[in-house]
Amino acid sequence: MVRQVRNRSAGMTLVEIMITLLISSIIAASTFMFFAGQQRIYETQTKLLNIQQNLWAAMEVVARYTRASGSGMFGCVMPASYYNATLNNGSRVISPSPSPGPLAASLADVDRPNTGIRAYNATTASMQRIPPLWIVNNSSNDAADGVVPGTDVLTVAFGNRTSGTDTDAPLAQDFNATSDSNPIQLSVANAGNMFRQWEFVLLLNPDWGYGNPPSYDRGCTMFQVTTADPNNSTVLGHAAIARTPGDIVWNPSGDVAGMHPSGNIASTYNPNSGNVAPGVRNFGQLTWVSFFVQTGANGIPNLMMQQRHLGDAASRTAQILAEGIEDFQVSFACDTGGIANVNLMQLNGILDEGWNNAAKQNDEWWNNVPNDNLPPINTQGYCNLPTAVRLTLVVRSLAPDDLIDPAVTANGPMDVEDHCYASDSSRPRDRFRRRVLSTTVYPRNNKPL
Repeated sequence: MVRQVRNRSAGMTLVEIMITLLISSIIAASTFMFFAGQQRIYETQTKLLNIQQNLWAAMEVVARYTRASGSGMFGCVMPASYYNATLNNGSRVISPSPSPGPLAASLADVDRPNTGIRAYNATTASMQRIPPLWIVNNSSNDAADGVVPGTDVLTVAFGNRTSGTDTDAPLAQDFNATSDSNPIQLSVANAGNMFRQWEFVLLLNPDWGYGNPPSYDRGCTMFQVTTADPNNSTVLGHAAIARTPGDIVWNPSGDVAGMHPSGNIASTYNPNSGNVAPGVRNFGQLTWVSFFVQTGANGIPNLMMQQRHLGDAASRTAQILAEGIEDFQVSFACDTGGIANVNLMQLNGILDEGWNNAAKQNDEWWNNVPNDNLPPINTQGYCNLPTAVRLTLVVRSLAPDDLIDPAVTANGPMDVEDHCYASDSSRPRDRFRRRVLSTTVYPRNNKPL
């Protein structure tokens, strides 16, 4: 039998070509699917990284401002038990809705806590309060201000030049008229050299001693120094003028009731009897900032930051701090220590969170569960000077992810602190990816005296 030998130059048969093409197609398709999957994973991780960077950056800013809240306001916020019956209403640093009106150019806010710095409001020609910490929980009535319903609003205030002393200079006489024709007289020669033009000072009542304060606050009346006479450094002027056109006028031109630092006592200063004079504290520049969530024109929720202390209305316009932040929640705790006498601030250093206890016994946290009502003032559990503030931010991707099927995956907004949905069926479903970050801040200036 003659064996046929195939000529090497004859090429491949059709069957061989089809088999080769089939195998090559399978390998190419598998390679394409692999790299396509890797590309989708890369894009998803890039989106998550971007929103996490927004989250971390926003939390760093909010936490830093919260930690500094109350700087320079030493003795300006009393524990609730120090307030007498006539001053209880509104003395909380935590206020309910409506919110502080973050978009209101007039800054004439509703339901502001009646504690903190006394300052002049040129819009209403009356006294206003600037509390060191102001939390508005579940701002359901704030749609007119652009605040996303159910989110919280946080406003903090502090000064940048506090020296750590109670008063930097004593007054030479009682300050019983806020008129700009009544300059601040200091009793110590050259004491005015430490104060700067256009910065702020606080006028305070005498310190009656730790653990035995008066039943009213110490005044903490704020004025902006407009003139410091180089030839008479014991005189600080506070004229009712603006630094530049459009700036806020912080000083009244006439007498404004309630702004006298003498408060409830008359003629505190008496050099013949040895009484201690009211004093002046160098407050420096005022920082007064609000944080809140607002939905932009493109439908993306953003964490906004409004610098309320700036001069003209354009400067006070809220700016975007971080994109994609859809929820902002603030809870707070007060270390009552489980003792009977909270006036002496005897703390045990433990912040008990009894959210899983139906009776909420020994629970020292508020705004952390739905319907978490504040206890009445002058009770042991009442918190007017938070020991800790827990900040929680929820960020979502700026665009939906088609890898998520809301019909299959229970994907939607998250339950955070006391902002929760009634049931899982009431939760909306969507294709946004989310991340949550929570941190606890311990304000450094929450002691009363």
